[in-house]
Amino acid sequence: MMKTRYIGQWLGVGLSLVFLGVTPAFAQKSPLSPALQTYFDHLERGQEALTLREYTVAVAAFTQAIQVQPQRFEAYYQRGQAYSFLGQDAAALADAEKAIQLNPTYAPAYTLRGLLRFRHRKELEPALADLNQSLALDPQQAAVYGLRGTIKRQMQDIAGAIADFEQGIQVARARKQFSLYKALERELERTRQMQR
Repeated sequence: MMKTRYIGQWLGVGLSLVFLGVTPAFAQKSPLSPALQTYFDHLERGQEALTLREYTVAVAAFTQAIQVQPQRFEAYYQRGQAYSFLGQDAAALADAEKAIQLNPTYAPAYTLRGLLRFRHRKELEPALADLNQSLALDPQQAAVYGLRGTIKRQMQDIAGAIADFEQGIQVARARKQFSLYKALERELERTRQMQR
């Protein structure tokens, strides 16, 4: 059985890269209202704190962003990530669910919720459903194939796990995510050994 900490290590790489440093195109092209500019300022501070692994600072910055623009999904998702890194999974799950409610087409929020359901609650079927939805929205997420493969392996769906690890490897290779590629390759080999 794969250790949860290890999952977080290689999956965290994929999740952390999802939104860091991204300012929506419309924010770059037109003047923003003061409230929206304040929101993006807080969001940027939170992203910097996430990058530096200052998760408590990140939570505070994302909370400030939410107070300014509570109808936007980005800060909920990112605060959920920070809560997850702090081990505050109930708060992380609530934020992931709010992000999905505000933007049901944002794949990383489903990934975060799926990870949380799997990691501590061991809710395999709901976690799998979230990851399936995430991949349906964005099939270019190598880490999500890895997590889904891990869940399938735990459910004794070895063929499905192998297929997911192989797909994740293809995506990681194409996107030049070499550390993720190597982690998925190791998990694929472990899973193939279970098949023998």
